[in-house]
Amino acid sequence: MGPADLPLMERIAAADELTAGERVVAGFFEDAYPAVALLKLTEVCAATGVSTATVTRFARKLGYADFRALRRDLQDEVRARLDAPGDRLARLASDRAPSRAAGDAGEADAHAAPRPRPLSERYALTAVDLRESARSLDQDAFAHVVDLVADDSRPIYLGAVASGQPLLSYFALLLNYLRGGVTELEGTDRWAHGLAGLPEDAVVLCAAFDRYPVAVQRLLRFARGRGATTVLITNRRTSPLVADADHCLFVSSHADPMFRSRVGLLFALEALLDAVGRRHPDRTARASDIEQFFAVTGSYLPQGDRGTRG
Repeated sequence: MGPADLPLMERIAAADELTAGERVVAGFFEDAYPAVALLKLTEVCAATGVSTATVTRFARKLGYADFRALRRDLQDEVRARLDAPGDRLARLASDRAPSRAAGDAGEADAHAAPRPRPLSERYALTAVDLRESARSLDQDAFAHVVDLVADDSRPIYLGAVASGQPLLSYFALLLNYLRGGVTELEGTDRWAHGLAGLPEDAVVLCAAFDRYPVAVQRLLRFARGRGATTVLITNRRTSPLVADADHCLFVSSHADPMFRSRVGLLFALEALLDAVGRRHPDRTARASDIEQFFAVTGSYLPQGDRGTRG
């Protein structure tokens, strides 16, 4: 697949030597996707504060003849997504269920807003993000990260803030079944203590979602300065944090309900766990030790225990 065949976000990720103004445009397209497909050239300029010449140069650097060609292809790209099975617009339209009450009340209900169906709507959005994340994760980059995470001769440090932190905590918990030397950096005020003595063969894996945390940027730069290998998982291809990562994994989160889904990040982390587990299927000692401790301490009810009824 050549550059001219790539979706917009992948073209942006592959673009070289964007100017400061063009990076502003790239970030705007990523933030405003998919609604940006409806905007005219003048509207993009007004939203970003750059000139029409800058937006046009940006389009040409991505391989489009001009902004009009970019907009046309982007509309086709978005339309293809909306036409896919699980399309949330179709689901919303099918959710209309007017009341059958008699009289004026029934007639009024027929024109009421569609009844919300959070489960089906969220399922449709999640399906889109999972499908796009699976497609956007580069196989070679993923394989490199698996090599790093599976190498238990190299200590691994995990750092994130906000919603990324509990997901990396979950990843750390399960990774400990497979290998040792896993350090979860908890609380940015304690990162300095967790990083004390960071060796140059360490792997520092960070996650960032939507925003660009200063703490994560500083962590990546500190780790690089100590000779460590840095990995970033993010849904932002235009993130400035990318410049400080040796390896990047990009996941999708284009859906825009009340809260964007983190399912793409969870998908990438669980795929890493699967790959590391398959790399050394004979290493069962750690998992056995963990389960033995659970048995000794009586941490869980035995299988088949249905309790008692009062």
